Parts: sequence; C-alpha cells; structure tokens
Amino acid sequence: MEKATLEDIIQRLDRLEKMITEVNEQLSSLVNVLVPNPLNDFKTGEEVMAYYGRNKKQNAHITEEILDRLFERMGIPLDFDPGSIEELHESMRQHGIRAEDNEFSRAIIAEREK
Repeated sequence: MEKATLEDIIQRLDRLEKMITEVNEQLSSLVNVLVPNPLNDFKTGEEVMAYYGRNKKQNAHITEEILDRLFERMGIPLDFDPGSIEELHESMRQHGIRAEDNEFSRAIIAEREK
C-alpha cells in the first residue's frame, strides 16, 4: 500500500464525511417513515441510552417491528437468513459485490491484515 500524503488523507476524510452525511440523511428519512411518533424530549444521548436501558423488553419489540418494516421496504424477506459470515461474503461475491471496490471496506481489510 502506498504511503498517503497529507493531501490524500484530507481528500479521503472529506469523501468519508460526505458519505457519512448522506447515510445519516437516508437513515433519518427511514426513521421518520418507520417511527411515526418518536420520543422527542431527550436532550442528550445519555438520556436516550438511559431510556432504552430501562425499557429493554418494550424496545426490543419496537426494534423488531422497525427492522421488519425496514426489511420489507428493502425487499428482504422476513425469514431471510444470511447464514455464516463466510456464506454471506460468498453470496456477495457471486452477486458482483467486491469489498475491494469500497474505500471503507478496503480500510477495514487493511487493518485486519496488520
């Protein structure tokens, strides 16, 4: 792997920041659709975590419903079982999805190989 210059790192961070912003926006719009009546009275992440920690059983059911609706919107059958991680990787490869084509995945692979 080539040594990255400061300019390369800055460009990568800029691209990563833009991708994260886009993913955040997409997730926010999904949450708005899937959770029509969200709890809006939290002021900090700590308050959110405390609430969900106190209400694990109730929230597990809500989380399951949200994931079911999300999978349905994405066309994923509710009984979908990807199997082991190796089987999932093989299925992705067979469908033309290459981790090497994704900068984020390349970074993960590089870290694993260290």
